[in-house]
Amino acid sequence: MSVSYQVISTFDEVSAIRYFLVASLTITLALYSLYQWLLPKPVPGIAYNPNARKSLFGDAPSMIKEVSVTGEFRVWCAKQMKQMNSPLCQVFIRPFSKPWILLADFRESKDILTRRGEFDKSSFLAQGMACMGSFHGIYTTGDKFRSNRQLIQDLMTTSFLHNHVGPAIYNKALEVMKLFELKMHLANGRPFSVKKDFEYASLDIMLEFAFGKNWVHTATGPQVELLSRLPASRVKFDALNQPADFPVVPIVNFLKSVYEAPEIVEKTINAIMPKLHTWWWSKQSWYKEVFNEKERVMKEQVAIGLKNYRSGHVKTGIEHMLSREATRAEKEGREPDFESEVFRDEMFGDIVGGHHTTSGAMMWLAKYLTELPHIQNKLRSVLYETLSNAKEEGRLFTLEEVRRAKLPYLDAVVEEMLRINAVTVTREALCDTTILDCPIRKGTQVFFVSNGPGFLSPSLHVDDSKRSHTSHAAKINGTWDETQDLTAFDPDRWLVRKNDGDGLLDYDVDFDGAAGPQLAFGLGRRACWGRRLAYSEMKTMIAMLVWKFRLLETPPALSSHAGLEGIARVPQQCYLRLCKL
Repeated sequence: MSVSYQVISTFDEVSAIRYFLVASLTITLALYSLYQWLLPKPVPGIAYNPNARKSLFGDAPSMIKEVSVTGEFRVWCAKQMKQMNSPLCQVFIRPFSKPWILLADFRESKDILTRRGEFDKSSFLAQGMACMGSFHGIYTTGDKFRSNRQLIQDLMTTSFLHNHVGPAIYNKALEVMKLFELKMHLANGRPFSVKKDFEYASLDIMLEFAFGKNWVHTATGPQVELLSRLPASRVKFDALNQPADFPVVPIVNFLKSVYEAPEIVEKTINAIMPKLHTWWWSKQSWYKEVFNEKERVMKEQVAIGLKNYRSGHVKTGIEHMLSREATRAEKEGREPDFESEVFRDEMFGDIVGGHHTTSGAMMWLAKYLTELPHIQNKLRSVLYETLSNAKEEGRLFTLEEVRRAKLPYLDAVVEEMLRINAVTVTREALCDTTILDCPIRKGTQVFFVSNGPGFLSPSLHVDDSKRSHTSHAAKINGTWDETQDLTAFDPDRWLVRKNDGDGLLDYDVDFDGAAGPQLAFGLGRRACWGRRLAYSEMKTMIAMLVWKFRLLETPPALSSHAGLEGIARVPQQCYLRLCKL
């Protein structure tokens, strides 16, 4: 009996072991199969990093490491194009999602952005911008996008820019020059930061663009007032090459909201789960303070604008939007909706975008002109010769003089700065399609890399037979010289010479904005709406800076070209050392 029991017991133990082994093997195979299924799935025919294919996290660790050091996603993207030696490659950033497609070929990028309707606003960018409400930038190119754009269409007309915005830019530039002169005297030959100065100036311009004199708080004015009565003994500095440190007047809460909104957008876009990120932040008191203040001021300004519109007074951006809504409502046979959140969200988004992008551009211009005195001197000579009446009379040019002046070299200086510092443009495939004859599935994010091959290095070879039919049909500009150093700042790239001399005046050269690759403002239907305003602000401010001051060399420790990439690429440092002319 005991022997039988032992045999049965032994048999049961063997069965249990077999069951355990089979179960373990099954679970292991299932987990392995699940692991293999979850690994990144490359798109056939598109280059990728083989090591990233072996990890659930794909290229994300490499990207995070790079961005944590440089602050720039575009730098990492350009490195991928170089390593894979392909104008089209794929990277695996978000686990369990489609790969992101990187394209570094201007001809194909331009074709997609201007002619191919199967690509539109990126949904992950739209999710990251959710805090901006009914701003046109979050929508795909449909009815809502067009409706918002229609409301603001009067704000980039020549009459509005000349009569309302032009004087605001010119007067703010005068105030900034006064601030720079105060800093120059107090610094006593030392460099000083102008980062906040450009940011505050651009912010003030956008506020006057939107609200005109209905808004009384400025960011720059209090700084000028403070420094004009600040004794030199209160300025902190050490050695001659150490920057002078000036006190800063706090800005009002609404201006803080304008500052913090783009930071929220940038952090949300970079989040793994943007919708959850936005929901969680929206419960936080600091987040509520930012957007409660935005709502309070925007409602107040819309109310003032509505009162002015009804009394026949239409000057500001808000007032033009209300007038446009009234006209549209009458045409559509309905009552105008002046209480719509669209007015508040649209104008707030325009203020945020215009302030953040243009201020960074002016910083880059100041840095390049400081580092390249031969270009600074050329620009100053062009200004003095073109605006010769003002120079001969020993005065600054007037708004009307600089507005009417043809300054191709200034145009080229601005365009070259934009070329070098353009951020990556993103679109999403709305349906299954192709790029360079490779399959692109619906929902795929496509990044147009503007600092890699074809932009800051020679183009990579593309088999023309793989281009789209619209790309084949498009005119090709063949004047761009890729044998030069494309990383160097050289405004002459954008100039077409009219004669055999070396002059840079209007009768010597023409500015050709289509001479080379440019994605700084995007292209096509979704190109930056405010680019005319941005160009006007940059050119007026920089022309005045070069006219009134010589930009002297700054120490290497204060002259870094490191940037921070978000809505725009802005320098981490911007110092000037000035000499009055």
